[in-house]
Amino acid sequence: MDHLATCKKILNSKKDVVCMLAPSFVADYDYPEVIYRIRALGFNTVVELTFGAKMTNLTYYSILKDDIDRTWIASPCPTLVNLIRVKYPHLIRNLMPAHSPMGCMSFICKKIYPKYKQVFIGPCLTKKIEAQELGGIDSALTYKELDQLFTDYKIPEKITARKYLKTFDKFYNDYTKIYPVSGGLSATLHSNKILKKKDILIGDDMKEVTKIFDGFKDGWYKHYKFLDLLTCDGGCIGGIGMAGHFPVKQRKKRIFKYRDYAQRYEKDLGRSGKKLHVKGIDFKRKFE
Repeated sequence: MDHLATCKKILNSKKDVVCMLAPSFVADYDYPEVIYRIRALGFNTVVELTFGAKMTNLTYYSILKDDIDRTWIASPCPTLVNLIRVKYPHLIRNLMPAHSPMGCMSFICKKIYPKYKQVFIGPCLTKKIEAQELGGIDSALTYKELDQLFTDYKIPEKITARKYLKTFDKFYNDYTKIYPVSGGLSATLHSNKILKKKDILIGDDMKEVTKIFDGFKDGWYKHYKFLDLLTCDGGCIGGIGMAGHFPVKQRKKRIFKYRDYAQRYEKDLGRSGKKLHVKGIDFKRKFE
């Protein structure tokens, strides 16, 4: 499936479409200008995956507080999931049975915007596979492909038309904005009542991940109860789909700066996700 071509077809059809933007976007683009540019492409609605990340965290917490009979492996990274499926199938039972922020946000958007087409944009090439497995996402693009859209549709870097000068729609959560950096998941899990620091192992980079998986014995990796692992160096901000507008070291700083800015200046914009938005949605996932 050509996800870029599919996205263009959706945009050209003038159908209602929601853009689900990964919080790593600020590692490549300036905020809020990039949201204006995405709206200028033809997206009616633009939501950030932060509320989906919150749902992922809540699902993780519900599992960890009741059932730590093995070393659990965080499962939002589709590359890590596919690595386990192919090379370490015995560890499938260790994968956290919960949807990623992308998956959670797709379900939420399906409920709130039932007739809208869904387009995900993020730094990960393997998200295309996950999107097709989920079924509800019509197209999954990388930031490199977003740049291609900006070029093909002749979208300038600075937008002046007032109709596009609007930031994210609803579902605003600032604390999960650090999800795309290594350790961002466990840092926002608020698990101190059920897990101690020594129970959690944070890691990134494919070599490190495979070394850890090779060290599992009888469902456990050493004494750890939870592994917060990502396969890209530095986390999702090191993904192959990043446009590379800023150096890797600067990307992490931009993520935290954006989080701090949101906490300080955008707290009262009335875009907090509410329980009402997710009532009746099951965010658990079965891996095979």
